[in-house]
Amino acid sequence: MAKKPQKPKPTRLLSSVPNEVYERLIVSYPYRQTSDFAYFYEESAKRLASTYRGQAEDDVILLPFLFLYRQAFELQLKNIVAFLAHTRIAYVDGPSPELEQPTDTDYLKRTYGHSLHKLLQEAKKQYAALGMDEPFPENVEKFIMMLHEDDGSGMAFRYAGQLPNVQEHADFPDLVALFDENYSMLSVVVDGVDGVMSAAPTLNELADDY
Repeated sequence: MAKKPQKPKPTRLLSSVPNEVYERLIVSYPYRQTSDFAYFYEESAKRLASTYRGQAEDDVILLPFLFLYRQAFELQLKNIVAFLAHTRIAYVDGPSPELEQPTDTDYLKRTYGHSLHKLLQEAKKQYAALGMDEPFPENVEKFIMMLHEDDGSGMAFRYAGQLPNVQEHADFPDLVALFDENYSMLSVVVDGVDGVMSAAPTLNELADDY
């Protein structure tokens, strides 16, 4: 007799501080996808950036900001790879192990880890296979490679001793705008492909017509 699946247990940490007042509530919802987490990190980076006041003590938010936004880019790239592979299955090539693997979250973790470069190349390959009229955004590609060169391991904004041992100065509002612009342009890749492909019948729908 097959065992019944065990009901998931709440985390001990959040359960230790139960909410009783709505104005103090924060919710951890189940069944979140990679795209949701990409949005969470992007939104958190923006909220952190909004606290900037142009004073010396604001320096402490730089690395957390870079970490949050880099994580958002990594997760969005993984989301895009999975989305494009799924779109190819549905509209162009049909199912195959080669295309089904990139739709699996665990496969993406094992295969690409934190490498923005590898994720970018895979996203471009999947995008090219769809034969879209618009090229993959070149400015976004350049930005992601710049981010990869500064933090190829995904650890440089998280741990000491991973960045060049030099003092640097940057315009923080311009830096925020640079991240915001490129993240928005990267997100448009999904919207553009979905807008074009969803207007056509899927391969299954075409097969049902015969």
